[in-house]
Amino acid sequence: MKLHILIAIFLLVAVGCKRDPKPRETLNEKIFVDVLTDIHIAEGIYGERSRIPIDSLKSELLYEAVLIKHNVSEEEMVATTMYYSRHPREYDKIYDEVLSRLSAMLEGENSKKTIDIDKVE
Repeated sequence: MKLHILIAIFLLVAVGCKRDPKPRETLNEKIFVDVLTDIHIAEGIYGERSRIPIDSLKSELLYEAVLIKHNVSEEEMVATTMYYSRHPREYDKIYDEVLSRLSAMLEGENSKKTIDIDKVE
C-alpha cells in the first residue's frame, strides 16, 4: 500500500514539474513589451476619444493598427499572451517594463508642461 502511495506521489510530482516550453509563434520579450506598450497607449487614446460621440474611432482598429505597426499577427499575440498567462512571474517582469516605459513617457510629457521660473522674466 505504501509503495502505491509513493508511486502516485512520484507521478504527481513528475507531471507537475513538466516543462512548458514557449511555442514557436511566441513573440520575444522585447517585441511583446513594445506591442503591449503601444496597446496601452491606444487604449488611452480610445478612452479619451470615446467620450466624444462624433468620433468613429473603434478599439478593434487601434489594436489592429498596433499589430500591423509591429508586424505581429493576431495568432502570435494570442500565443504569447497565453504563454505568459501561464507564467505569471515572467508576465510581471514584462509588465514592469511596460509600466516603466509608460511612466517615462508620462514624465517626459509632464516635464514639457512645467515652466522654468528662472527663465520667466
